[in-house]
Amino acid sequence: MERNIKVSYVLSFLKHSWFWIGIWVFYYLRYTNYSGIGLIETVMIATMTLTEIPTGAIGDLVGRKMTLFIALFLESVGNFIMAYSPNFEILVFSVFIMSLGGTMYSGTSDALAYDSLKAIGKEKDYDKVVANMNSMQWIAVAVTGIIGGFLYKVNPSYPFIAAGLFYALGSIATFLLREPAIDTLRFSFTNFLKQNRDGFKELFKSVETRRIIIFLIGIGSMIILSWEMLEGVLGVEFGFDPVGFSILSAVMYLLSALGSQMTKIVSKLFGYLKGIIIMSVISIISFLPSPYIGIVLGGITLATRSIVQVIIQNLSLVIVNRNTESRYRATAISSFNMLKNMPYFLSAYALGVLMDIVTAKMFAFYLGMIFAIWILVFIFAKKSLSIEQTR
Repeated sequence: MERNIKVSYVLSFLKHSWFWIGIWVFYYLRYTNYSGIGLIETVMIATMTLTEIPTGAIGDLVGRKMTLFIALFLESVGNFIMAYSPNFEILVFSVFIMSLGGTMYSGTSDALAYDSLKAIGKEKDYDKVVANMNSMQWIAVAVTGIIGGFLYKVNPSYPFIAAGLFYALGSIATFLLREPAIDTLRFSFTNFLKQNRDGFKELFKSVETRRIIIFLIGIGSMIILSWEMLEGVLGVEFGFDPVGFSILSAVMYLLSALGSQMTKIVSKLFGYLKGIIIMSVISIISFLPSPYIGIVLGGITLATRSIVQVIIQNLSLVIVNRNTESRYRATAISSFNMLKNMPYFLSAYALGVLMDIVTAKMFAFYLGMIFAIWILVFIFAKKSLSIEQTR
């Protein structure tokens, strides 16, 4: 089981070898405008949203190892299709394949790590392990992002070819995993439906848990919007070119790796839920000046969010895991991810149109205001900030 943790670190790196992270907006704009990007993002988030729970149930029922293999294989295929996409329609199809693979990876990788630790009595180390996994992923994004910016100058397809190769290596690496022993069910259609239902209900099994999960879903949905679409478009509007934004992206994700390592410090100082609120306030402050700043201060606000938002994600994941039974874990995490994705799924195209009208800078200001209102509503609605004392 300890080998599983080491392999999980490797998979986290390979899964997040996003050579395209600094150039994806520029690449998409070769085919379309902001509204078209919104449509692509709608397909992506729709796939992720509608398949989150089913793919989580597959991870619980057929095994983490096989699910991760399929996930990384699909992402490899999707990247190669995108690299050679002749038109907008094929580009959208490649996003669908990549998103399906990403959804199968989501939840399953976290469940594998937690259950591997639980099998050897070390589940209390999960917050440290998830911080390390996230650090590996952000280091991967930083390193490959810089390389991808220069690859793009040589040939716009090269970043996606490189990513496809790294995902293929990841699918091969899954053969080194051992399936952790968990309380599971034999796969059948009936058990598949039951697993989806029970895993979803696991998130809302008590009044206190339900209140916190709804709060985390709201915060997570705004972070998803920020990460998936807004930050890249802001980079363009702040004045970065493909190479410059690739370098900034690398800095941002190195800072994300640092932020991930700070998760334990934040949780010790403030507790999980209070830590989320404090990091959210910093994120809000970084959004508000967006309409009035340029390339330097714009880059600083993007870098700031790259630190605090990853801490929020880590702390949220710890809360979900600590309140979920092993046999439902992948399904429950996938359910949580689905619910976070839902607002973006319902609004991505409209947001692209809105950014065409009011600019991404102004939209970032509006998002900061909505974020602030959400925090205030939660604080005033319930002063008790604990699930199992949140510590």
